[in-house]
Amino acid sequence: MPTDEITSSQLSPHCMRCMLDKSLDSVPADAPWRDRAEYTKLVMRTIADKSATMTAPELSHELSIIREELFGIKRDFTHEKEHFNELMLGMQDELARRIHASNDPLDLAIRCALVGNFIDFGPTGDVSEKKLLQLVDDAASLDVDTEALEDLKQRIVHAQTIAYLTDNCGEVVLDKLLIEQILEVNSSAQVTAIVRGAPTSNDATVEDAHQVGLDRVARVLGNGSNIAGTCLSRVNDETRVALRDSDLVISKGLANYETLRGRGENVYYLFLCKCALYVEVFNVPLYTGMIVRGVRHDS
Repeated sequence: MPTDEITSSQLSPHCMRCMLDKSLDSVPADAPWRDRAEYTKLVMRTIADKSATMTAPELSHELSIIREELFGIKRDFTHEKEHFNELMLGMQDELARRIHASNDPLDLAIRCALVGNFIDFGPTGDVSEKKLLQLVDDAASLDVDTEALEDLKQRIVHAQTIAYLTDNCGEVVLDKLLIEQILEVNSSAQVTAIVRGAPTSNDATVEDAHQVGLDRVARVLGNGSNIAGTCLSRVNDETRVALRDSDLVISKGLANYETLRGRGENVYYLFLCKCALYVEVFNVPLYTGMIVRGVRHDS
C-alpha cells in the first residue's frame, strides 16, 4: 500500500470504507427502512462530497450530526470516561514507582504514555480492559522505534516550551506521569497540556484534566473545539498560538496525527498503531508504539 494513502490531503479509500461501515452499523435496527435508506444516502453523499477537503475526524463529526438529526442518537461517554480515569488513577502510584525505579524513567514514561493510547472508543466502540492492563504491565517492553524514542528524549531535554496535545480519558493519567518526568529532566520547561474544548467520544476535556490532576503539572488549555484531533481552522486562538510558539509539540493519538500531519518538524506524534491501514503503511505489528516526527508540507 502506498504511503500517500495517509499523507494525501484527500481521505484514503480505506478510511472512506471504514467510515461508511461504522456509520451504517450505528443505525438502530428497528428504524423504519425509509429512514435508514435516507440516512444511507446522506452518509454516502457526505463522504463522496467532503472526503477531498476534510480529515477523517472532521468528516466523522459531520456524519455524527446527520445520525443525531435523523435518529436522535448521541452516545454519552461520561461513564466510560470517568471509569477509565479512575482505573488509571488507581494504578498511578504504582506506575510512578515503577517509572522512578527504572534505569531510564523518561524512557519508560514515554512508553507508558504510548500504551495509554489504547483507551480509544473510536475504532471499535469498546475498549478491552483486560488488554489494556496487559499492555500497561508490559509497557517497558513495548515495541517502539528506539532511534525515534532517543530523538524525542533529546528534544524534551532541550525544549523550553512544550505543547502537549492530549487524546483520551484514562490516557491523560499516563500523560501526566510523562509530563512529571519531562519536568524532572528539564525543570525549566513550560508545559501546556491541550485538551478538547467540549465533549467528543471519550476524549479528555478541561473537566477530565482537573479530575486526574493534570492541571497540577501543566497549564491546561481547552482547544475550543468538539472535534477529535486538532483542526487548526476550528480551534481557538490560544491553541494556535501555543502550537506556533512552542519549541516542541507532543501530539497524542491518531486523530491529532490525521489533523496536524505536515505542520512542522517540531511536532512528534505518539500513538499506538491500532488501525489496519497504519499497520500496513508503517509495516509494523498491531499495537506497536509509534513515534513519528513531523515534516513540513507547505503544499
